[in-house]
Amino acid sequence: MTSLAMRAVAPARSTRSRASRSSRADAGPKGLGTAVADRRAPLLDRRDRPGARLTARTGVVPKAAENSDGPSTNSAAAEAVAAAFVNAQVTSGMRVGVTAGAVVSCVLAEIHERVADGRLRDVVAVPADALAAKEAAVAGVPVSPFLVNEDGKLRPRAVDVLAMQPDELAVNANGDIEAVFGRRRRPTQPDLVTARGLLEEAKVVVLLATHNDEKPIENHTALFANEAEPPNSFRPLGGSVPVAMRFQDKDAFEEDAEEMDDLFLGDAEVWRRGAELDADPRGGKNPYVSPCGTQTIVDLCFNDPLAKPPSRWDAGFVLFGEPASASRVAAELASLDGVAAHGIVLGADAAYVGETAADGVVTAHKIIGG
Repeated sequence: MTSLAMRAVAPARSTRSRASRSSRADAGPKGLGTAVADRRAPLLDRRDRPGARLTARTGVVPKAAENSDGPSTNSAAAEAVAAAFVNAQVTSGMRVGVTAGAVVSCVLAEIHERVADGRLRDVVAVPADALAAKEAAVAGVPVSPFLVNEDGKLRPRAVDVLAMQPDELAVNANGDIEAVFGRRRRPTQPDLVTARGLLEEAKVVVLLATHNDEKPIENHTALFANEAEPPNSFRPLGGSVPVAMRFQDKDAFEEDAEEMDDLFLGDAEVWRRGAELDADPRGGKNPYVSPCGTQTIVDLCFNDPLAKPPSRWDAGFVLFGEPASASRVAAELASLDGVAAHGIVLGADAAYVGETAADGVVTAHKIIGG
């Protein structure tokens, strides 16, 4: 793959009134950096390199298709991505943040194997939720909490690298890697608030994927925006965005949800998650509330309501009737008082993508972003 220069972009914060939102434009063109060929160079702590130039790099890990009695090619892709990630990003003594997912489970298994044979030591997993903690325990990797109590207050503790499995990701023309996570609700609902905290405190954020929008990745270049487009163009993300909303009582929640619905009127619908699958848009008879009782989850669905069944807008995210970048949608969500966290990832440092060809051969590609 041709090397593409990438540069970090700080997510914008919405501070203007609702009346002025329709006039906002997406971020302008970003400068391009110089291609770097050294695959062994570790990622820098993003807090130590503001404006650093980064490059898209490809690391190839060929793996033949397994026979019918062995693991599927999807398992092979997950294992290839996990091995490439651990090779490049995990060293002894690290605190590795993990979300739940099949690829991250392979990462945990890879870490356990390397600790057992002496290639790594003192690696600790920091889980984003109870399911991720269980997967770490099953893999035999020591678990450490992310939130610690100091003087009676819970405070976050940084992790060296966060391994996150997104539901959908894209690489914009300026090199920014963006994604959506938290769509899955089984076997447990995601803890969006803790995951958001890990994202903000992690020194390095890495996305790991073998699927995109529930489809196996067969050509990783399809994740990239069209190079012929202007530097500020973006590869659309779409579908639904999970949003954790504060829940004090039913009336206060409905007021906050109504404000969100007004903001995205005509562009997206607000559906509350139910504790059971296939709940109606209001969460069914048993709407979901977090175990601590302070948050609920809604899905901001960027779907065409006239389609039968409703399907995602061709343009992806839409705001004020026009295609919108992930950063713009994230800024609008951050401006709402009732929002505790959302599932949009901006400016990930890297992505490891497992590509499964038609002949079953798996390749793990490493993409460096900002």
